Amino acid sequence: MTPTTLGRPWRLAVAGCGAAAFGLHLPLLAASTAFDVIAVADRDPARARTAQQRFAVPRTATRVGDLLADADVLVILTGVHDSLIEEALDAGVHVVTEKPVCLDLMQTRKLAARAKDAGLLLEVGAMRAHDPALHAAFAHVPEPTGGWLVKADGVDEAARRRLLPPGFAPYTFAQDPPQPAPDHLDEHQVVALQILLWQGYHLLTALALAVPGTTATACHLDPAGQSLHALLHGPNGEPFTLVIEATPAGVFREQIHLADADAAATIDFARPYEPAATTQLTTTDGIHRGFGDPFAAMWNAVNGRLSGQHPADLPTSVDLALRVEDLALALAGLTRTDARTRKDT
Repeated sequence: MTPTTLGRPWRLAVAGCGAAAFGLHLPLLAASTAFDVIAVADRDPARARTAQQRFAVPRTATRVGDLLADADVLVILTGVHDSLIEEALDAGVHVVTEKPVCLDLMQTRKLAARAKDAGLLLEVGAMRAHDPALHAAFAHVPEPTGGWLVKADGVDEAARRRLLPPGFAPYTFAQDPPQPAPDHLDEHQVVALQILLWQGYHLLTALALAVPGTTATACHLDPAGQSLHALLHGPNGEPFTLVIEATPAGVFREQIHLADADAAATIDFARPYEPAATTQLTTTDGIHRGFGDPFAAMWNAVNGRLSGQHPADLPTSVDLALRVEDLALALAGLTRTDARTRKDT
């Protein structure tokens, strides 16, 4: 579908040429009739040039101002997002950014308000919000009274490495500039916030959609600062357990289980960068597979929102992002850990 408001495809500038760009976004966007990628940039110019050649992008850029020239939308696939969001909004350009917006909820609120006041889209790429398997689970258990959400990912780095051209290694968060976090959090609580927003974002997205009004109850970080166990409750006291676990290389599980008195649904999601058709939904009706691609659904929704259309059954993505980041901040603020990891001992 081409955008009706312009009569031509939306012109996209892409910042960040890592595995998400090579393996997910650029292949889809390059094949789309609704979007036209006009420029790419990366902190490693060789990555940008390789992406330009592979996906037939007209140009690369080394400065943000040059990247934004003639663009309708900036697509942010880097590790740090808020500074690029600000520059795009300053230039009057719509934004589609990887999640989270940042680690500081107040900054996210400011950016959301700026975009709204300027009449610009700030779309946060929570692809799980568009996942057909998740919505099938919601249909089976529309008002969950309990459940669990589990993430254990020891395959992501290897999967990203396979997607990149020869000679390029995956970026890690350690290579990114430091990201400011709320001042009131202790060091171990900042670690918990990073785990929640960098590893648990999709789980929190699913919970925020399944049970609006969820509140944080308790959160525990292991002494190594790698695994996190949390308890949350729905508005009527419904209990939900969240587990984000460190795991050996090669081990993967991303699972969501929702239940009420009469029904239950369990989703085992596809491994990172593998076809969504391998996602499995288990209900009392049996096992269901063959679900559509959530990334394609997400970009279709972006196209619709740019054209002034909005799905009636979903919050805007920035409103959902605020819910998720607020929930993560609340859990981080409750985080306790073994005393041996505390600086005040």
